[in-house]
Amino acid sequence: MSRGAYILSVTSYMSKLLFRIGNITPLMIVVIGAPFAVIYSDECSKGIGKGIGFCTGVLVPSLFIFMILTAFLIKSGGAAMISRPFGWPARMMGLPRESMAAVLPAMIGGYPIGAGCAALLYEGGQLSESEAEKTAVIAVAAGPGFIMNYVGRSLLNSPQAGNILLISQIIAVLLTGIIAGRLIPCSPPPRRREPVGGTAGAFVASVRSAADATFAMCAMVVLFSAVIEVVSAVADSGAADIISAFLEVTTGCNRLSGHVPLYVTAFFIGFGGLSVHWQIFASLGKVRVRRWLFFLFRIIEGIICMAATYIFLMITPIQTAVFSSSDAPLSGDSSATMVGSGALILASLCFIASVSSRIRRLRICAE
Repeated sequence: MSRGAYILSVTSYMSKLLFRIGNITPLMIVVIGAPFAVIYSDECSKGIGKGIGFCTGVLVPSLFIFMILTAFLIKSGGAAMISRPFGWPARMMGLPRESMAAVLPAMIGGYPIGAGCAALLYEGGQLSESEAEKTAVIAVAAGPGFIMNYVGRSLLNSPQAGNILLISQIIAVLLTGIIAGRLIPCSPPPRRREPVGGTAGAFVASVRSAADATFAMCAMVVLFSAVIEVVSAVADSGAADIISAFLEVTTGCNRLSGHVPLYVTAFFIGFGGLSVHWQIFASLGKVRVRRWLFFLFRIIEGIICMAATYIFLMITPIQTAVFSSSDAPLSGDSSATMVGSGALILASLCFIASVSSRIRRLRICAE
């Protein structure tokens, strides 16, 4: 057998294996999840209650109006005017300037906003499906309210820490967008459509789309809140904290704050958590996003956010009350070192370079 035929046969076998695994995954989730739901029914009920409380007390009040306004901006045709001054960052990301109508609201409003705006831009004809996919991959960020007020002030009792996390998040989004611009190809939209029916029709459609997206987000938050309560009952506290941050960023930041260095929290803010990921998938509508690609860029964004926070900690001293009971100043010597920062940045660049070469090889094979 020739080498090419051997590679093709192995590739075919792996594709069939992955297809079979994908087919049995829902069954495995049901078989494993059902006993846990019965055995830990009290924990599930407690988690559901917490999730509903978070949705009604935090999520819906903070996001619903903003989602209506951003949807109305896009559906009424105002997105083109808003995005006009931001052509240069769009070009750096390999996107049309209309995509900034999704990236900018994501950096202001929070995690799920960007995906919903990308879906609306695709439905309105301003973006092609590939452009909408890239926009949804890039436009993922925690809003200033979450980072500065919730994490910085409420959890860490340090506005300075909130500022560092916010600046690191902005840097991470921009660098992730530049990397995605070089790696993810796009095709232009086949045609341009006009905004849907007048101001009144656009407003009604905006309220309807915001309500659908809000309901989907709340359902995900309630589900993952129940899962986190079960994890907390099964795993020890340290492992439960990390798993919680991996599953749901709000609960994870709450559990990690005061127990881990700030740059670890920064990674999970950049990563977002699986609950946020599924909220984004629920907001995408007809836009198809490759899950592995989305997950890969969340890891890249988390690494960049962590590295930026690590460097800021080295440059800017903060109080150790964020991390411990002592109020002595935390300088660069104790929080980070130049060698450590260089090693962290080098490791991040090596990871990104290896990912870039891998994606290029996959793209060449596909062509």
